[in-house]
Amino acid sequence: MKATLFMAISANGFVAKVDGNEDFLPHKGWLQLLDFAKKYGHLIWGRKTYETVKSWGDDFIKDLEDLPIMIVSKSKKDYPEKNVVVCQTLEEVVKLAQKRGYERMFLSGGPSLNTSFIEANLVDEIILNYNPTLLGNGIKLFEESNFELKLELKNVEKISSNIVRLKYIVI
Repeated sequence: MKATLFMAISANGFVAKVDGNEDFLPHKGWLQLLDFAKKYGHLIWGRKTYETVKSWGDDFIKDLEDLPIMIVSKSKKDYPEKNVVVCQTLEEVVKLAQKRGYERMFLSGGPSLNTSFIEANLVDEIILNYNPTLLGNGIKLFEESNFELKLELKNVEKISSNIVRLKYIVI
């Protein structure tokens, strides 16, 4: 089973500021993430990403309440939300996705999880929303690693007056 990786990033590839703040990303990006997740029928996140979204407030969690969410985390932490399942390994999340009958996995961060999926050769499609902000420092799309991934550009779409979406296929 393969995965689509979708991320909103700064123009120079950061997913958040050093402190995890994503205030440079427009709310429209959140709505697009929700649209993709609903299309795929689920969402896969890392623990830090999920906890960051929870810190934004109840409105964001309410947006997710009908969407199955699989959190990949080495910790055994459970969450009270009924739609959230914690998987401790990539193998566990792949098996769960297969068991639930998903055609492909839909992944949206964070950097550690993105890197793990890339290194395990599970990602065959990457969709990036480039936002009109440059950050001098921040949290990167991927963790430092030795992987090299060749991509083929499949589509360029202007999402708004300032946001461009690039869709890549992994070669």
